[in-house]
Amino acid sequence: MTGGTGATTPPIGLRPAAVAVRDIYSFLADLGLDCDVNPCTAFIGAVHPGRVEDPGAWRDFVRRLGLTRALAHLVDVAEEDVVVTLAPQPGPVDGGLDELAELVTAYHNTHPLRLDEAVHLAYWPHANGEYVVFVKFSHLIVDLSDVVDLLRQIRAHLRGETQIRIGTRYRHHEKTVERYAGLPAADPAHVTRVLGDLPVPGRKGIPTISASAEEWLPLREGVTFDELLSAVTAALLPTIGGGLVLQYPFSRWEFATKGGYYVEIKPLVVRAESAAEYTPGYFAETRRAHESLGRFTMSDLTAFATAFTRGRMPRIVVSDTTFMRPEPNSWRWIPVRSARVFEDLKFLADRSWPGPPLLRMQYKRGFLSPRTAADVLDRIEQRIGASGGTLGPAD
Repeated sequence: MTGGTGATTPPIGLRPAAVAVRDIYSFLADLGLDCDVNPCTAFIGAVHPGRVEDPGAWRDFVRRLGLTRALAHLVDVAEEDVVVTLAPQPGPVDGGLDELAELVTAYHNTHPLRLDEAVHLAYWPHANGEYVVFVKFSHLIVDLSDVVDLLRQIRAHLRGETQIRIGTRYRHHEKTVERYAGLPAADPAHVTRVLGDLPVPGRKGIPTISASAEEWLPLREGVTFDELLSAVTAALLPTIGGGLVLQYPFSRWEFATKGGYYVEIKPLVVRAESAAEYTPGYFAETRRAHESLGRFTMSDLTAFATAFTRGRMPRIVVSDTTFMRPEPNSWRWIPVRSARVFEDLKFLADRSWPGPPLLRMQYKRGFLSPRTAADVLDRIEQRIGASGGTLGPAD
């Protein structure tokens, strides 16, 4: 089956073993947050003749990657009924990367994946003879390391290259899903005691899904994730005031190289009166301690989840990520933006090849003013920006 966009009615249920994706499923099924959840990218380059004209061949390639079977392991749909979309768009289109970014951004925000849809590829012929390609994956079946691997294979497919071994990443997906579900769960009451009392933020969050804005910052080479956490904390505590709960995604090493989403969202409590303590070493030690408590994610902690839901605590995410930039010798990257966001403030750092390191700060327009956002970004730039920032104790 190919084609189709929009919400599925009635909602397709989640299978019992799909413990790892309960929150992702809720974001998609209950909140309609495709534009802020499902990973997507766009790029422009030469496409081999015949590679985007045959929906059946595209579906077969996605099946060989293991994605249709993986989605059938998680949601209540047979593999043969999983949707794989190939969507040719009118053209040719013209313009540079800025104009093309507007094109693919508009497409992304108006073409949500269905719950039974594994991957969606749209393309536009460009006036220069190349193709603009947009690809979106269901986050139910991919984390960002999967996306990097899958996009490498998809781009090779589009270039007409013959690939002998594909789909190995998802070969044991069903067993991996069951193995993750069988991990010992942490005691939420114990985790809450370890984290301590909820701090009082200087600025409340916005509990509704809202329009987004974003800013970009080139990062210094070699910045670690703990240095990023330290720099973000040093920028936010004096700007927002009070105490905050930072959230970051965590993947267990034994699942990190397996196809599928096995991510836990972990909290880090920071308080203004302890600002000087939040060094990279502090975050490295604290993360090790929290990650050893057992399998849990933020939604398992009732007091924290309630504070976020009611807007008493702003949702702030700090994440290592990838912007899915393609091989620069064959393709040119086209950034895609989300129109609406769930979190109040997100710091997404891409330190992956082909580089250079980049930070995207995404925020709700009602949570930060442009002036405050610029102040936060300036503080981060002074510490870890490409212009030569240094990392000292928190202000």
